[in-house]
Amino acid sequence: MNSVLLKKVDHIGIVVRDLDEAVAAYSKGLGIEVERSAEVPAIRLKIAILKVGELEIELLQYQDPDHPLVKSLNVQQPGLHHIGYAVEGFEGVLDALKANGCGVLEGFPRKGIFGKIAFLSPPHSSQERIEIIERAAGNP
Repeated sequence: MNSVLLKKVDHIGIVVRDLDEAVAAYSKGLGIEVERSAEVPAIRLKIAILKVGELEIELLQYQDPDHPLVKSLNVQQPGLHHIGYAVEGFEGVLDALKANGCGVLEGFPRKGIFGKIAFLSPPHSSQERIEIIERAAGNP
């Protein structure tokens, strides 16, 4: 994969069973406070965003395991779920990744809470998840 396609690691997504419990563990155990929270009501997703340096950690609690988009993301088990990469020229990067053998997950690309997103699985692993994100103006 051409490294020029991916500008930087934007965030790490971690699936949790109980968002409040996870936030307390990160806060008390690691000294990392929540920078902001968000919800995606359409898929019953609660997100807490923590920041370590320039890197964001997204703690993700999916509350509807039967939603088709949630099933596509394969989030049944808590733990590291994906690495999100910042991109510029979203459609061109997406086309290049598909040409390089990455599969786009069902329900993507779509608008995320911070901009355009797509989840993909690389050709070497149908279980691994990569997210590309092109943040909308004003969404750091």
